[in-house]
Amino acid sequence: MKKKWKSLWKCRIGLFLSAALLIGSFSGCGGKDGSSASGSGGAGGDDKGQAMGRFLEEEVELPIALGNIYDMKRMGNGTIRVMCSNGDNGNKEVWDSKDGGKTWEKAYDLPAEIQDTDDGYVDYAKLSSDGQAVCGYNKIADGGITPILYLVDQTGSGKFLPFELPAYEGDTRNSSFDTEGAYDYNTMSTEGKSVNAGEDQSENPEEDQPEENPDKAQPEENPDEAQPEGEKEAKTGNLIVDLQFLGNDQVILQDMNSTIYQISTADGSVKQKYECSETTGGIRQVYVAGKNLVLISYTDIRVYDTETGEQKSTEETLQENVLDHENISAIDTLNEGESIYYLTRGGLYHYKFGGSIMEQMIDGGMNSLGAPAFYPMALAMIDEENLLVAANDANSDSPTGIVILKYTYSPDTPAKPDKEIKVYSLYNNRELGQSISRFQKEHTDIYVNYQVAISEENGLTVSDALKTLTTEIMAGKGPDLLLLDGMPVETYIEKGILKNLSSVIEKEDDYFGSILKAYQDKEGQLYAVPARFFIPMIHAKEAYYSQGEDFNTFTERKDVFVNMDPESVVEKFWYSCGAAWKKEDGTLDESKITEFLTRLKNAYGEYDNSKDQEEDGIYVASDIGGFDEIKRTSLDYGNFELAYGRLNTNIGLYGGMDYGMLKAVSEKLGDAVLDQMPGQAENVFVPAMIVGISSKSAQPEAAEELAKYLFSSEAQKVSQSGGFPVEKEAFRSVIDGHQYEGKESMRMVEIGGTSLEEPLSYDMVPTPEEEIQKLTDLAELLTTPALRDDVIKEAVIEQGEKVLKGEISPEEGTKALMQKVNIYLAE
Repeated sequence: MKKKWKSLWKCRIGLFLSAALLIGSFSGCGGKDGSSASGSGGAGGDDKGQAMGRFLEEEVELPIALGNIYDMKRMGNGTIRVMCSNGDNGNKEVWDSKDGGKTWEKAYDLPAEIQDTDDGYVDYAKLSSDGQAVCGYNKIADGGITPILYLVDQTGSGKFLPFELPAYEGDTRNSSFDTEGAYDYNTMSTEGKSVNAGEDQSENPEEDQPEENPDKAQPEENPDEAQPEGEKEAKTGNLIVDLQFLGNDQVILQDMNSTIYQISTADGSVKQKYECSETTGGIRQVYVAGKNLVLISYTDIRVYDTETGEQKSTEETLQENVLDHENISAIDTLNEGESIYYLTRGGLYHYKFGGSIMEQMIDGGMNSLGAPAFYPMALAMIDEENLLVAANDANSDSPTGIVILKYTYSPDTPAKPDKEIKVYSLYNNRELGQSISRFQKEHTDIYVNYQVAISEENGLTVSDALKTLTTEIMAGKGPDLLLLDGMPVETYIEKGILKNLSSVIEKEDDYFGSILKAYQDKEGQLYAVPARFFIPMIHAKEAYYSQGEDFNTFTERKDVFVNMDPESVVEKFWYSCGAAWKKEDGTLDESKITEFLTRLKNAYGEYDNSKDQEEDGIYVASDIGGFDEIKRTSLDYGNFELAYGRLNTNIGLYGGMDYGMLKAVSEKLGDAVLDQMPGQAENVFVPAMIVGISSKSAQPEAAEELAKYLFSSEAQKVSQSGGFPVEKEAFRSVIDGHQYEGKESMRMVEIGGTSLEEPLSYDMVPTPEEEIQKLTDLAELLTTPALRDDVIKEAVIEQGEKVLKGEISPEEGTKALMQKVNIYLAE
């Protein structure tokens, strides 16, 4: 019993640390790729004047499956050393390559006393340039966790360093081992052994990112065994949240107090201490380059001289570039810190301290570095033209998702591919971004320029974005391929803006036919094709909804929208009702809209104005995700509120099978119903990632090649919460839970919603065949595409919210809505 309790603590504290770092770490003149952040390009050219030279990417093979990579370092003798966990057995190991990553041999296993056991575990570890390793070992004993520094020499022998952290000065709630830690993470415990973000990462890392999953997860001990009294309330102390080597004889350590310690490896004494708790937003990242200590916060970058402890002058060029890309994911140097190479979403950059030029060496948009599900862990510069990147890549072919990629400069490859495809969408689409990254690997002669119109930063409206887009298309300057989500698809087809895509789909039987042909015209031609789709769903107790209940019956009920934000209600029912409003002439049926608003108001009842002042609760749920409709409308976001009784019904768009979570919610309810959401239209699906090619495309053949790839099995299996794949094989792969096969002992406890004290636990098991078939049969029945015109949707939400709040009548709302929409349709 005690043994399992210790393991539980190990996993929880490991996640506490890892989550704190994950929140921050995820995220020139003469650039090798011919691009620069400042200055002018300086790549070589051929006899035709074309800029030449580009880094090419390839995956490095190791003799073992990598469970995690703690660090990767080029040592002084040129050897590349990797400290990792073995994906097959969890053993912590060190491997060397003396030929730039071509071949590898094991150097040693980490000492047995710091291998993961129920008595403790390694959470963070770093390598020095002479091959030493320093590990942050969390010792579990006496009802708590004690962080210890452990130094390993070049041959694998080790010793503990005499260094002790001071007490944690922050909110003790965040350091407790109960379920109150306000962080975002997913963890699985398996028979006393645990997998967390600081250890083996064999699952999809995208599921662990704050922007994709708002719920908090913790491991659960055996529910049949009760914890001893007194142990439930145990607290952590201060903890190590980052480690770096400084030279070969000092260590940089960051603790939970945002204090940075410069520690001698000889005796554990503190040489310098950097107090950073006053930094706005706290320190997100700590890096060492030569004798420079680089601290990155949410608002600035500070560079310190580690010999004096003094802060240096602000590096304006570095600060501007890094903050523009949100953060740095890895750093290395080739000249003892005079300059640095670093990775961001934008690619690889080179910067000389004290300079004003930022050199972009690699454009992340042309390889994996800029892919949404690619998270670098370490960078090892072999020389100026060769480098290795260790990363967690959710969509790699690696069984664990952990990879090492090599980038080699090719002077004979064009700096930029000969062909450029312009791709456009109103909103950022993660599946598209990931697919573009893979597509460019296979098509090195094509550069995909992905442009997103609307972001939280630019404040552009849908209407303004579409006006600009139409103008550019008509002038022959528009994109080649469009994602038509939120756009007037039918209008574009009627005006001849889109090219026939019938040849893109080679085997129609491999896809859900009704969804694939959502925009098929009377002649059977396809000018716009959804690559994904959502299903409007309702999850509720039988007291508030009956299987197959229609819209009229449902909206006669009272209390079905308790604690729901009016804007959220209107937006979600727009998807299940809007398709019924469209008349044959393209105009909207005014009577249907009035009925829609009247029935929603009847079911909603009186609006509680005091909720406008509340800063917690489900009433503010519509603000989640900002302009990202997937986050705002997802069924997932009401799971906890429904399970714990703050919602009587949960409605939203369903675009990915989370069987364990849905089952846990249903079991909590006791008499749950999961069904298609009622609406004025029947068998509705929401087309997503709607692909179209401009009839005025400058690169129609290349654009068609990309479109074909988006419907390939490989691209369809990319899953970033953007909807179900339209291809049947990929659809099954996304919902069947195959990643949990052979791991039936895993159990998940997720904590979320408006209270961090309410867990939902479930087994991590493959989805039962019965449930797979049930969802597949439902997908086959879907026949009615929801309206996807966001200009109309915004007008509906604007007036619908006023109606539900009682500010105007349904008739007044309809009139105002129709005036705005009629002007838009006439343009």
